[in-house]
Amino acid sequence: MKNPKFIFVIGFMASGKSTFGKRIAKELEYEFIDTDAYIEQKEGKSIPEIFNQYGEKYFRLLEKYSLSEILERDSNTVISTGGGMSCNQHRLNKMLNNGKVIYLEIDAKSVINRLKNAKQKRPLLIGLSVSELEEKINNLLKKRKRYYEQAHFSISSLDSKKASLDFLV
Repeated sequence: MKNPKFIFVIGFMASGKSTFGKRIAKELEYEFIDTDAYIEQKEGKSIPEIFNQYGEKYFRLLEKYSLSEILERDSNTVISTGGGMSCNQHRLNKMLNNGKVIYLEIDAKSVINRLKNAKQKRPLLIGLSVSELEEKINNLLKKRKRYYEQAHFSISSLDSKKASLDFLV
C-alpha cells in the first residue's frame, strides 16, 4: 500500500501537532504546512490579531478556504491543523476523504503545562485566570473530542516523539 497524498495532524492546542507534523514530513520526504502559519502569511496578521479584529467566525471561514486551497496541491503534504479546524464536520470530512488523519491526544494538565512556557498566546484563552483556564480547556476538550476521535489513527502526544509511522502504510 502506498502512502497517502495528504496526512493531516489534528488535536487540541499545544498537543505538538506542528512538531510531530514536521518530523513525519521529513521522515516521509513530504512537504509540510501548518495551517495557522499559512493563514497568518496569507492575511499578513497573526492569529490573535485576526481574532481581535474579525472574530472567531471569520477565522473559521479562513480555515475552510485554506483547507480547500491546500487540497488543490499536487505534492505529498503533511498538514498540521489549528486545534479547532477539524471541529467542524464538513472540514473534518474533507480531511478524512482526502488523506489520512492522525489525532494527537493530550490531557488538560499537559496543555496547561505546555501553555505556561509558550511564547504565543492562544486567542481563546487570553485573559483567563488559572482556574478559568483549566475549566475552559476541559470544556473545549470535551466539546472537540467527538471530532478528534473520528481520525484514522490516534497517538498520545506524550509518545509522539518516538511513534513509528508504520501504521500509515
